[in-house]
Formats: sequence, structure tokens, C-alpha cells
Amino acid sequence: MKKLALAFLLLQTAFLLAAADKPNPADFAVKVHVVSSASQQTGGDARTFYIQVLETVIDNQPVELQGSSQGVLALGDYPARVSAAVHAPNKHPNSYDIYEGYDLLMPDGTTRTYTVTRLGPAPSHP
Repeated sequence: MKKLALAFLLLQTAFLLAAADKPNPADFAVKVHVVSSASQQTGGDARTFYIQVLETVIDNQPVELQGSSQGVLALGDYPARVSAAVHAPNKHPNSYDIYEGYDLLMPDGTTRTYTVTRLGPAPSHP
């Protein structure tokens, strides 16, 4: 009986820890509208990396975001928050360059961090 109670306690603790890892959707107050998504391969041989490039609209401004993922992200709206991993004002050398990123909340409850790599519309190709 003690073994059963111990197993139940461990199982319950595991479920509680797993639930605590999920972010609170209320913390994601920024709306990121993804209008274009692409995947770029960089590096080579055993050091291949994939970069996901998103053309988005945030607060009615076109913004390019880059993150790490092999696939292309489905177009649409994603809840987001300013990323503490990227945005740290005391670490940056000046006040006129923008060092910002966003954590996007995916439909499965996970998050992905993206860095702002361009402000303004994408350049048109001839």
C-alpha cells in the first residue's frame, strides 16, 4: 500500500510540474500577424543550422523576426510578449539601436523566441 501511495505521489508531482511549465496565455498581450514565413539553411556539413524568417505586422508596423526552426510557420495571428531573453536594456551599448525580440505562443502551448532583424517593409526584388 505504501508503494502505491508513493507512486501516486510521484505521478501527481510529475503532472503538477508539467502543468507549471506551460506559459500563461494572459501574459501574451502582443498580437503578431505572420504574413510570410521562410526557412533558411546556414552552415554546412555537421554544423547545419536552420533559421526561420518571419515577415510580420506588430502594432501596424512591418517587422522581420528570425528564430530557430526547420519548418515554415503557418501564417496567421500569434499571441506574443516582449522576450526577456532578448530585451535587456542594461546590456546594450546605446539607446538608438533596437535590441528586441518576442516570445510567440504556439497553439500547443509552447513558446518560440524570435529576434527583431528588420523594421519596415521588406525590400522589393526587381
